[in-house]
Amino acid sequence: MSKVKKQYIAAPIFFLVMLLDSHLTRTFSAWSDGANVWKTHFLLLILMFCVPRFSKRYMITTTIVLGSIFDLYYMGVLGVYAVSLPLAVWGMYLLYDLLYQNIFTMFFGWIILITGYELAASGIQVIFKLSVINPIYFATNFLGPTLLVNILFFFIIYYIVRVLFRWE
Repeated sequence: MSKVKKQYIAAPIFFLVMLLDSHLTRTFSAWSDGANVWKTHFLLLILMFCVPRFSKRYMITTTIVLGSIFDLYYMGVLGVYAVSLPLAVWGMYLLYDLLYQNIFTMFFGWIILITGYELAASGIQVIFKLSVINPIYFATNFLGPTLLVNILFFFIIYYIVRVLFRWE
């Protein structure tokens, strides 16, 4: 399959993964009765595995569009995820160029990426006074559970994606 066909297929898949991501986040939050926020990041995980296979221009453009859709649908304010999602992908390209790609560097890069992504998104919301965030609640009831669930999903998806990309 040509690279252009892969790009046409990838964008709708990214959109569907974004929808799955938000539904899983809402499901986990409902299970914990709002005590903890278990935010999944399947989209970022899939984007991390697609960074070596697509051009930087395509990925950043796609994430600007997806971030804008996410902002308009879920937040009602354009800018938070339209900025933080392309920023995260840009960071992925920087890490991909600097680090040797194995499971350990990808795992620790994943933890750093999730932490930076959530800090950037929360920072943008605080700077523009869209929300007020308690740092203790953020660290214990939001960032901790988010990292835990995403670490689990990393290992599950890592082996699935590794098998899928081996067939190319």
